[in-house]
Amino acid sequence: MAKTSAGMKALLEEKDRLENTMFRLFEQSEAIRNKIAGIDIAISIIERGDQAPATENQVSATNLKVLLTDLARETGATGINSNTAVELAHKRGIKLLRGSAASNLSRLKNDGVLVHDGKVYRLPEFVRPQPQLILGGKSS
Repeated sequence: MAKTSAGMKALLEEKDRLENTMFRLFEQSEAIRNKIAGIDIAISIIERGDQAPATENQVSATNLKVLLTDLARETGATGINSNTAVELAHKRGIKLLRGSAASNLSRLKNDGVLVHDGKVYRLPEFVRPQPQLILGGKSS
């Protein structure tokens, strides 16, 4: 029986180590995506040059977080990512750049306004509690 417990402990430790590694890699890839989004924004600013900064159908930086929060509320438990945010904004007649959506969704996550599950962002009230794995042994 001791071998089984030791084996189970080793497996659980390895699983935890791999999950932690996966989480760190995900955070690193998210950071890289955000840097790319920032570069996309810089490129679009440079390409625009001296043109007018925003037209009526473009969302201002101050209203972008409000828009993304509204879109997250609209999608509920389904959640949003940068691509769906751009599509939903377009349906509202608002021009939203994917890079702007991505970086601001990440900021809203960092501010605790949204929760990110690795795929989509949701408002906390739309996040389902995750079931906990309970490992039990014989009770004495």
